[in-house]
Amino acid sequence: MKNLKNVLLVFCCLILLAGCGNVKLKSGENAAVTFKDGEGISSDELYNELKKTKGAETLINMIDTYLLDKEYDVTKEEKDYVKDVISSVKKYAKEYNMEYADYISQYYGMTSEKAFEEYAALNYRRNKWVEDYAKTQVSDKQINEYYDKYTIGDIEASHILISTQATSNMTDDEKDNLNDNALKKAKEVIVKLNNGEDFAELAKEYSDDTASAKEGGKLGYFNRGQMVSAFEEAAIALNVGEYSKTPVKTEFGYHIIYKTNQKDKPELKDVKDNIIETIANEMINNDQTLYSKALKALREKYEMTIKDSVLKSGYDSIVK
Repeated sequence: MKNLKNVLLVFCCLILLAGCGNVKLKSGENAAVTFKDGEGISSDELYNELKKTKGAETLINMIDTYLLDKEYDVTKEEKDYVKDVISSVKKYAKEYNMEYADYISQYYGMTSEKAFEEYAALNYRRNKWVEDYAKTQVSDKQINEYYDKYTIGDIEASHILISTQATSNMTDDEKDNLNDNALKKAKEVIVKLNNGEDFAELAKEYSDDTASAKEGGKLGYFNRGQMVSAFEEAAIALNVGEYSKTPVKTEFGYHIIYKTNQKDKPELKDVKDNIIETIANEMINNDQTLYSKALKALREKYEMTIKDSVLKSGYDSIVK
């Protein structure tokens, strides 16, 4: 990440070089730009203006790059993230009929492809730091409450899916009609189950989930967060050996769920890390100030002090 680290240094060096010759303004100051009347723009004026405009933002990037280099090594996950970001941006550039270099210059203010790559890597590490910081803010009380309320043993279930078969180009009336037909069909399947027909055989005959239908509707084991919410909650509410007596609606259509087994609730020590990660992610999503708090904590960890008053003012403004 050398390019990113050196942006502000380049600014400074340009200004110093501008004053390295013997060219002076009438005022006696080192000249960055001169005009025929002997007046011009001094190196100090240019430097101070750069500090006021881009200096603090550039300095923050340099600070975080330096500190996060100490915290994290480059990983495959980071490299993959950067590749995905670049791939997405190139796609957008193509949609706007722009060259990639022109696009990142216009929309991100980046002077080179390498600089943008380093900026993407910096964002990855910032996000990783925020995630790690959030985990440190999770209390034992939160962990215990989550464990008591939400932790369950893995559920084994089968399902029969009746899809509405609706598409985005249909009218609302057409979609409503298909929805009504799917609901009616799902209820008819439940009647067949009530009459003692075999769930697996009905899944093979009626389910629109072709992957599981051939296995009698079997989905295997799953836990919280692995299924869409409505399906998940319905499966949790069932007792082992029960099937849903009313169709469960999700974005995929209507499901009839058959709960075939459930493992014992795991011990806290075995799921504690997963609970911490889940709570931390909720904190990040719900607390808009956490990102800045985390990065402030990073800088405080290394006892960062900004000596230049102009840059300090700009930094405080951005952080606030």
